[in-house]
Amino acid sequence: MQISAYHIYNGDGTVSVTDTRIFSDCKIFALQQLRKKAMEKILEVAPEYKQRNAALGLLTEQETDDIKSAIQTIRTQSNAKEAEIAAVDWDGTEETRADKCDQVLAITIV
Repeated sequence: MQISAYHIYNGDGTVSVTDTRIFSDCKIFALQQLRKKAMEKILEVAPEYKQRNAALGLLTEQETDDIKSAIQTIRTQSNAKEAEIAAVDWDGTEETRADKCDQVLAITIV
């Protein structure tokens, strides 16, 4: 996501910056990044070949349970973060848009 802003050069040498991000775009971008990060974390702990082997019954029961547990933990974290993003509301005023966009974009999976 690219931050949209325009600068106004005031006569007194100062610069005013106006953030023109669209709040709904910030939410969409945050969700996309969250899902991408969750997928990366899942593939770190359980690469696709391990997931396939577990599904085919080629791993021990303990190995399969460990993979399922690790994936479920990440999914639970991701779902909680998605709910946090969904809970951020914007009142529609220009004064609060940048803060709300920043708040949404700050929500990440750890």
